Amino acid sequence: MQGAFWRSQALDELMPLWYAHGRDPVSGVFYTCLGRDWQPQPPYDLYPAMISRHVFSFSAAFLMSGDTRYLEVATAAVRYLLEHAWDEEYGGWFDQLTPAGEPLQDTKTVAYQLYTDVGLTLYWMTTGDPEVLSHLRRSLQIRRTRGLDSRYGGYYQALNRDLSVRDTGKNKHAHYGYVGSLLLNLYLGTHDAQVLAYARELTDLTLDRMVDPEYGWVYGFSSTFDRRWQRTPSLLKGTETVSSGAQLTAALSWVRLYHQTGSRLYLRRAKALGDRVGRAAWDPATGAWLDPIRVGPPHGPVDGAAVSWWIQIYGAFLQLQMYHVTGDSTYLERFERSERFFLDHMIDREHGGVFSGVSAAGELVGDGAKAAPWRTSYHEIEHDLLNYLYLNLYVNRQPAVLHFALRGGEAGARHYVSLVDDPAVKIASVTLDGQPWTRFSADERSVTVPPGGPFAVQVTLAPAPTPAIRP
Repeated sequence: MQGAFWRSQALDELMPLWYAHGRDPVSGVFYTCLGRDWQPQPPYDLYPAMISRHVFSFSAAFLMSGDTRYLEVATAAVRYLLEHAWDEEYGGWFDQLTPAGEPLQDTKTVAYQLYTDVGLTLYWMTTGDPEVLSHLRRSLQIRRTRGLDSRYGGYYQALNRDLSVRDTGKNKHAHYGYVGSLLLNLYLGTHDAQVLAYARELTDLTLDRMVDPEYGWVYGFSSTFDRRWQRTPSLLKGTETVSSGAQLTAALSWVRLYHQTGSRLYLRRAKALGDRVGRAAWDPATGAWLDPIRVGPPHGPVDGAAVSWWIQIYGAFLQLQMYHVTGDSTYLERFERSERFFLDHMIDREHGGVFSGVSAAGELVGDGAKAAPWRTSYHEIEHDLLNYLYLNLYVNRQPAVLHFALRGGEAGARHYVSLVDDPAVKIASVTLDGQPWTRFSADERSVTVPPGGPFAVQVTLAPAPTPAIRP
């Protein structure tokens, strides 16, 4: 229940393993596949989205520690992405590269575009690198224009290299997944009204087109939509199921968007969905978040439902968020039991690191591989970073310290430095190259640095002096 515990887990237990074993000296970035014992495995093709997820983790490790080793790894990977993964002719990130860094799949699928931007966004917030921000804005513009279905509304699943439409389907990643994984953080770093407007547009589309009118579930992950928003259900042995992880993702994005917009509609929808998935997917006896769950009554886990590491993590995140906005200690109790399951069953005590999946009883599912094309360091380090921030600032009402390496332009530059959404959290103090620094706005959560740099900027965030407004 202490933020320092999770910061220590990242810096003392997990990141040293990723630093030692995750980096590929041949490609200069990261191995795509690692076995349970951290040994590299084929295939050796590269995925920009997965490289960028590691960039997120190494940037997060620097934010929590100020250890420049982690920032150096993140910077090298960012340079690689800008050189090899960006399509200079048409724009957008290539889906897949050869081990030599040449395009292997030159399509622009929304999930790959999204997650390439995710890691780059945290790196940009950490460093203020203007070239990275330029690529982020160009990538976002492609999604908003070439990815838009102007006839039926919503956003397409995939584009060809020349940005013509390849797949007209609609799904989580192009809508509420885009908000929760990218836009909320990009807005924290830019305060760009257009970014926030896009987050609201995608959220409103989700609420209007992707929510089950009878049961309230959010679709678009496992079950899919075609161009006209006709849904194909996800069936398991004849039973229609829904992803509990998709519900958690949506509820988290809505409660965070409430903080950024002040719209209590998003808060009400977040609480309703969060409570619904808690009743259906969470096992109070063990603390496990099970997936998948039944669409219809009794809305419980299907036979053989298991525990995925990222779903367990997001279930815990949501409890901290809901405690913060309601003051209801039931959410804290659920958080503690969720994390106890994670620590007891999802940590690999033999080889270190985190298991991707375990059974409802906590037994390992699969081979325990540490990395795969859709499995990186991202979720477990995001877990530690946000638990550190949320427990300190939202629960224990303690300060949280973050480290940045920021540059200033000719007249200096203003950088937004809060990684939490609630505007009641303020900057308490700042140092620049180890000396007290006063050019910051506590309320705006921004720091102005002089020309030049990079400067080692340490920011202390303080919780609000009074509890958050309750619904």
